[in-house]
Amino acid sequence: MTAVESELRSIGELARASGLTVSALRFYDRSGVLAPARVDPVTGYRWYTEEQVDPARLVAGLRRVGMPLAGIAEALRNRHRPAEVHRLLDAHLRRLEDGLADARRELSRIRSLIDPEEIIVTTRLVLSRTDLAAAVDAVRFAVGADPGLPVLSGVLVEVEPDGVRLVATDRHRLAVARVGGTVDGPPVSALLPVAAVDELRALLDLDGADSAEVVVATDRVTVTVAGRPLTAVPLPYDFPDYRRLLRAQLGDVPTYRIPFDGAALRAALTADGVPVCHRAHEGVEHEVVALGLDGRGELRLVDPNGVVAAGGVEGVEGGAGAGAGGPDALRVAVNREYLLDALGSGDGQLVLELDGPIAPLAVRRADDAHAFSVLMPVRL
Repeated sequence: MTAVESELRSIGELARASGLTVSALRFYDRSGVLAPARVDPVTGYRWYTEEQVDPARLVAGLRRVGMPLAGIAEALRNRHRPAEVHRLLDAHLRRLEDGLADARRELSRIRSLIDPEEIIVTTRLVLSRTDLAAAVDAVRFAVGADPGLPVLSGVLVEVEPDGVRLVATDRHRLAVARVGGTVDGPPVSALLPVAAVDELRALLDLDGADSAEVVVATDRVTVTVAGRPLTAVPLPYDFPDYRRLLRAQLGDVPTYRIPFDGAALRAALTADGVPVCHRAHEGVEHEVVALGLDGRGELRLVDPNGVVAAGGVEGVEGGAGAGAGGPDALRVAVNREYLLDALGSGDGQLVLELDGPIAPLAVRRADDAHAFSVLMPVRL
């Protein structure tokens, strides 16, 4: 052993100190997550410093709770920025909770297949009337209208232990919103037809009650507001596994996460002379706009035909990972109408998450991690 190596920990010693196996340490070295301080040029043996014990323990803990590799790498890079690591941990915890709720719903469905005569179990919820109305508004625009895809012609209602999640998609965009509330009963889901969703939205405008009472069963959903009930029969389709699609398309750690002012971007998108190009899809022509970054990492509209538009989007500040490369470093094209729909009323701070010009982009509310829209980009 050399004098330098005598001051280092062997890979076996680090394994014992951190809780990682030797093979796991080798894997994280090959993955670029936790590289040794020194590798013997002759034997290939790995050596680590004392300062690498705590990072290795962090890796071990994240590995035990099933954090994906990209998330582990991101947490390690930001371990001296607690707010960033907490954001990653919160997102991973939500994924775990969602997975458990999915398993419970699927087991309930399997039990009904095994014993169709089993007594129907209902779940009752009490939700804020205005919050439920806002959630319906946040997803309604994304409901599919293709008669060849009836499974997308409604809004998925997913009951969770402490509220309900609404999901809609037409393949080109996906919208998710959530309402917290009081829940009595097991997790259950139902696919409401769009006509029933529109009736529900009108019901939620009734004055005289602060809450909406919802009863969800396998064969019906009843919503009561101010003593007026609305009953709908769910669609008989299995909604796509949107969580798997989100994990595959968006990943865990976006390359760009850019806070911006929703009202400012909406104003820029609706201003006279906004630069657009036109693309046709399935015989229908759409206006396409392009988003980019200026030298300060601020969000801006750029010319989708290749010329950078003058000025950024007022009131927008660059976010994590959003500053390098100047205005030409990133240009993402998207259907203008779809982007306006995703912005909603355009009020308040929003966050744009994306990984590049051909990857889906997400528009999130800064104050609600459960509410977001995902848009497919347009190839220029």
